[in-house]
Amino acid sequence: MPLNRLLLLACLAAACATGDDPALGITRADSSGVKIITSGATDTALTWKFEEVGVLRDSSGAPWLFNNIWRFTVLTDRAGRTYVLTRDPSIVRFDREGKHDLTLGRQGGGPGEFQFPMGIGSKGDTIVVVDAGKRAFVRFLPDLSPTSDQRLEGALERADMIFFRTGGVWFRRMDFNDTMQVSSVWADTAGPVIARTAITQGGPVRFKCVGISASAPIFAPQVNLSASVARLLVNAQPGYELQLFEGPRLVGSVRRPLTPRAPTADDTRLLYPEGMIIRFGEGRPPCIVPVEEVMKQQGVAKLMPFIFDVALHADGTMWALRTPTQAPPVVDVFGPDGIYAGTMRGRGLPLARLPNGELLFAKDDEESGGKVIVRVRVTH
Repeated sequence: MPLNRLLLLACLAAACATGDDPALGITRADSSGVKIITSGATDTALTWKFEEVGVLRDSSGAPWLFNNIWRFTVLTDRAGRTYVLTRDPSIVRFDREGKHDLTLGRQGGGPGEFQFPMGIGSKGDTIVVVDAGKRAFVRFLPDLSPTSDQRLEGALERADMIFFRTGGVWFRRMDFNDTMQVSSVWADTAGPVIARTAITQGGPVRFKCVGISASAPIFAPQVNLSASVARLLVNAQPGYELQLFEGPRLVGSVRRPLTPRAPTADDTRLLYPEGMIIRFGEGRPPCIVPVEEVMKQQGVAKLMPFIFDVALHADGTMWALRTPTQAPPVVDVFGPDGIYAGTMRGRGLPLARLPNGELLFAKDDEESGGKVIVRVRVTH
């Protein structure tokens, strides 16, 4: 049995062995080999100390400015280096001190070139970029030389998020028809097993400037995933639940008994403060759909999602984003034992974790209007 699996099961088993803690609102149970950890519903401030120790910077020492940063566009390696997929498109790499040392890739159709890159990962020491335009993995060998693309085929053909693991991959795919949207997480490609699915009723919409053949209601539930080594973390909808997988096998369930609520018009305006902006590319002006029309055409889900995104790191910590990306972030943090450690406000999900334990976070740069990536030392 892999060491990381032994550690995970040992942590969960030790938690269950200690019994319930009513004073903290913590209960533990075991259901068919799945360890269920339920923490209380009352938010408490996360007491961990976060110390910013630097930002990723260019060769002259100035902060490197990014347009948009997502956790699936940031990768760290065992040597403490950081790779960031940019909109250029290219990959910029930073050394263990956070200084830019090289750039990989460019726009194009050949090996090592990108058309519409969406995410970055690694398979062993090979760097892999998921390119939606090429419908392929764009790959760089351990010496960083480009090699031939690998086509996305079979179950992977419609994948929009992919994480590599030993012997296979985890991935998410979105399937649509005229009346339904299906967001599903798959545990592998060889004999695929669906780990989690969210099904939403929807339909076509017609805005003043464009029609969309399949659209789900605003705040419709979706599954999100994050992987570390041999483990996968998925948010289960519609309740507040984080599910831990080892390959296709569910081994842990982390929960909080929070009270659901209905979305408000103000929630929707946070998503579209200037209306829904639909861009058509160069040469054509964007279409701006007023938020009232978006709500009328798409509809709004009956319940607000509890979790909008998740992150899992090699130290076993689990992070759950409880707010839409456009809202001031509220993040719940859980220890490796699955017990709620507290709620962090004003700082979003960590983008990645370095081998020395530092976390990378995105931070707005007020002077430029862009974003920087901050290295943060965390003390529990």
